[in-house]
Amino acid sequence: MNADIETVLRRHRYDGTRLLDILWDIQHLFGHIPDEHLPQVATALNRTVLDIVETASFYHFFHTTPSGRHRIYLSNTVIAKMNGYQAVHDALELETGARFGGTDEAGMFGLFETACIGLSDQEPAMLLDGVVFTRLTPGTVADIVAQLKAGRVAADIVNPAGLPEDGIAYIDTLVESTVRTRGPVFFSGDVDHAMTLKRCLANTPEQTVDMISESGLRGFGGAGFRTGLKWRLCRAAPGEDKYVICNADEGEPGTFKDRALLTRSPKDVFLGMVIAAYSIGARDGILYLRAEYAYLARYLQRQLQELRDDGLLGADIGGLPGFDFDIRIQLGAGAYICGEESALIESCEGNRGTPRLKPPYPIQEGYLGKPTTVNNVETFVAASRVTAEGAEWFRSMGTADSAGTRLLSVAGDCSAPGVYEVEWGITLDDVLAMVGAPDARAVQIGGPSGECVSVAVDGRRRIAYEDIPCNGAVTIFNATRDLLECVTDYTKFFADESCGICVPCRAGTVDLHDTMRRILAGNGTRQDLDDVAGRGALIRSTSRCGLGATAANPILTTLTKFPEMYQERLCAQADTLLPAFDLDAALAGYGKALSELKADGAL
Repeated sequence: MNADIETVLRRHRYDGTRLLDILWDIQHLFGHIPDEHLPQVATALNRTVLDIVETASFYHFFHTTPSGRHRIYLSNTVIAKMNGYQAVHDALELETGARFGGTDEAGMFGLFETACIGLSDQEPAMLLDGVVFTRLTPGTVADIVAQLKAGRVAADIVNPAGLPEDGIAYIDTLVESTVRTRGPVFFSGDVDHAMTLKRCLANTPEQTVDMISESGLRGFGGAGFRTGLKWRLCRAAPGEDKYVICNADEGEPGTFKDRALLTRSPKDVFLGMVIAAYSIGARDGILYLRAEYAYLARYLQRQLQELRDDGLLGADIGGLPGFDFDIRIQLGAGAYICGEESALIESCEGNRGTPRLKPPYPIQEGYLGKPTTVNNVETFVAASRVTAEGAEWFRSMGTADSAGTRLLSVAGDCSAPGVYEVEWGITLDDVLAMVGAPDARAVQIGGPSGECVSVAVDGRRRIAYEDIPCNGAVTIFNATRDLLECVTDYTKFFADESCGICVPCRAGTVDLHDTMRRILAGNGTRQDLDDVAGRGALIRSTSRCGLGATAANPILTTLTKFPEMYQERLCAQADTLLPAFDLDAALAGYGKALSELKADGAL
């Protein structure tokens, strides 16, 4: 028995649902998750070794073999590649002596590419031993690697003043919040959390749910499900034990609004969770924090403790006897699919982030099989503001079907990337004017899973559920960008991030990416374009979750808005160079040959 492993297990009370925390602790101890210690972990948690391996291998940031004393993950988003990514990539290989996907000979550096790390407003960016470095250049890379070779650690390099890691000053040394507009709902200044909670507790739980419903607040995660209805259904679900989960796993490339909220308004987030707990009757809450935001963890823990000290979290909240609710932070380990609520719940339970079949829905059977409401960071902040200001105040903004305001994460070809609060119903042209994008040609709304629109055609369309739904990401491309390269990158992202549990998504996303690579290389055919629509529809209708349902969107929406770009890339002699495989003809030929062999007595 290894004493260090036993200490880790004891720290987490031998609780199998805390497997991700246990694996993180083991990796911090040894630099990776050694095979020889897995039987001890499995026995203590009453799980199998294969189960532990299956979970560890699912997440990008867990390593089961040595992967360098210093692990570097370079964000490889489309936006990074628009801002000097390749030069930084080459500099990292040159300075460390390692190649991406491996380590240097001495085992000092491990280089890896990773998907969006929530820093699209300040790319190129990387994670180094869990610490973020932004706006990289070959020169800054050389300096950072030289300091590592001299024995300094990442935290010291980025924080030479030794600021405490649980303070906002430390966070600000790492990452600029880039909040461009503030209020009335988000980043509105000092909020009296005690008064907001007092207003909540002056109502019954049913009245609080009614208020959220009357406000018209919808979830900001993408689907736009009505928040009040979700809370009402969860409250009505049978069972004494209920849970509130905040989804802080914003993995959609180009999205970083939740990062800004967790930095500048964390107590607004947590207060929204408290209000939800009061509404549905929950005693326990979880903030699922994506691994890419691990540098925020100590700061957020401090915010939670301050709320406990102020009587706004813990036992008898707000002085109300019996209103007990507390929140723990669950750190993810790198998996886009965990943004899907049921996959997130599986991850919280210490499993692979595999989406569940629905029904039942989380509001019926969620965390540990109990009724659970899952909302994202932005939704909880909005709920706390509705509680403070009232339903009518919130509904007075936005449109008939899209009440209030929302945050946009704007990046790409614009002069002022960052986070903007806008009223639902704003036109695309007005957004572009606001962010300094006069020469925009195309805009990817809602990240790769959303819609690519043409500025020339769609400029007067509105960002609203009635017109262009948006989960918060707005990525701008001018005429110098090769959109088909961007689409190809997006399809690779979906292929890489598929959990692999269902065949349509596992195989279909790879097929879509292969098709785009063929078209991008000039070897595509008209049949490829025809096939994409059919395959996309098949994946959408048969996949287990939303990843497969939206995986074809980058191709389908650009094919609709910019068909000429595809036509220009098609092979000029496609019919002769790349004949489609004719199954009927092949079988007919086989049948004829078989008949001839029989006639000749060979069979």
